Amino acid sequence: MRIKQMGTAAAERIPAIFCKCRICENAKQVGGKEKRTQAQALVDDDLLIDFGGDSYLHYVQHDVPLADLSVLLVTHWHSDHFYGEDLAYRMGAYGNDFDQLMTVYGTQTVQEFYQRAFGLEQMRDPSRLRYEVVTGGDSFEVLDGKYRVFVVEAAHGHHDGDCVFYGITDGDKALLYMHETGPISETAWKQIEDAGLVYDYVSMDCTSGARDIHSGVHMNLAENVQTRDRLRDPGLVHEGTFCMANHFSHNAQATHVDLERAAAEVGFCAAYDGVVTEL
Repeated sequence: MRIKQMGTAAAERIPAIFCKCRICENAKQVGGKEKRTQAQALVDDDLLIDFGGDSYLHYVQHDVPLADLSVLLVTHWHSDHFYGEDLAYRMGAYGNDFDQLMTVYGTQTVQEFYQRAFGLEQMRDPSRLRYEVVTGGDSFEVLDGKYRVFVVEAAHGHHDGDCVFYGITDGDKALLYMHETGPISETAWKQIEDAGLVYDYVSMDCTSGARDIHSGVHMNLAENVQTRDRLRDPGLVHEGTFCMANHFSHNAQATHVDLERAAAEVGFCAAYDGVVTEL
């Protein structure tokens, strides 16, 4: 399994779209890993996770085969994770010379934003796009059984099942993509355990970086460590599990160098745009 993190920032990105703070000014001057776009990941050139406002940028930067992809997993309805207006351009009136149907998986709330985008276009194209509603505790197979996907309720948004995250296995390796979420609820822990997977790669929301901020809808590095330790107790991760702190805000007040150092001290890696992990 190959995971590419194409974007690793919170909604406002780094440098933030309207900001002159120290972290944003540093990102503009230094560039490289200090610059971050909105969170999005690609698994094996098969599964796309989230479709936010920077999806087109990722498409051209990373040569993402968007027209050929048939599976999109959406975590939630915030525009940095789901920007339906761009997804509508997959319809035949806009995209030519391909016939691949994409199935979009997301919550009922995400579906409302999905329907809104096609309502604005005043058309739909069921030959190119279809939507499947999922909820925490669901599981399903995609790509003729190549992958099984598990859905977990996230502590984010309205806290009423409108946001989820995903566990994915190809039968050999397993990935847990925990974005966006605050500290995991007991309901979510049961859903993770019921999936019965042992994860080789875990990517966690670390919006607050190493700061002592407890928002309830995001996590910081200390909460990442607590989450990893709880995953260890029932054997949901193993000694070699790759743990990635991800989805950073400039409000964490840390450069990538700072985040890399802090993450390494607790056995994590700090994600950056374009990082690829082969399992």
